[in-house]
Amino acid sequence: MRHTRAHRCAAAVVAAALPLLGGCGIQETDPIEAGGPATVEAFYNRNDDMMLFFRTPEGAVTPVIRSARPSAGFGGDYVEPNADTTPGPPPTEKTVMALLAGPMREDRAAGLTTALPAARPGTTAEVASSPGGKVTTRLPLPLRGLDTTALRQLTCTIAYSLAADGQVEVELTGQDGATTSGTCGLAPGPAG
Repeated sequence: MRHTRAHRCAAAVVAAALPLLGGCGIQETDPIEAGGPATVEAFYNRNDDMMLFFRTPEGAVTPVIRSARPSAGFGGDYVEPNADTTPGPPPTEKTVMALLAGPMREDRAAGLTTALPAARPGTTAEVASSPGGKVTTRLPLPLRGLDTTALRQLTCTIAYSLAADGQVEVELTGQDGATTSGTCGLAPGPAG
């Protein structure tokens, strides 16, 4: 009998507390709009960074800033001993090879991918400027079969590697002898 009385007392306490907890004086409100998606402001230092272009989930290309100079991981300007400390922008060949290495884990986590195949180990890109401001890049991969997104990734990465405003005409030549040219603002035509 005592066991039953304890249950009745506990039930009475819970029943009395529920209306008190439910009415804590907080009024129900409608959802509040907080604006558009967040944006991130990134700082691009042409002397220390590379700007690579990767494919977004929507199929467009977007820039990703990647440090070209190794550091000890402490932030700031510390550079490891014996690191490449040549002043000026990183070589375009190095930037192209970083693009062909594909997105890093944090880029993939953000939904970025690439339309480009990986370059074979031990290969490199060759970049040469010609009269009139055109830049020719010999790629370590075939050009035929690359889609418009892949060509734009290459063109924009090379253009921004060479000029702060990306206003450079880029001619691409693949291992297969195919060529195409264009600017970052306009998608280059299909490889021929």
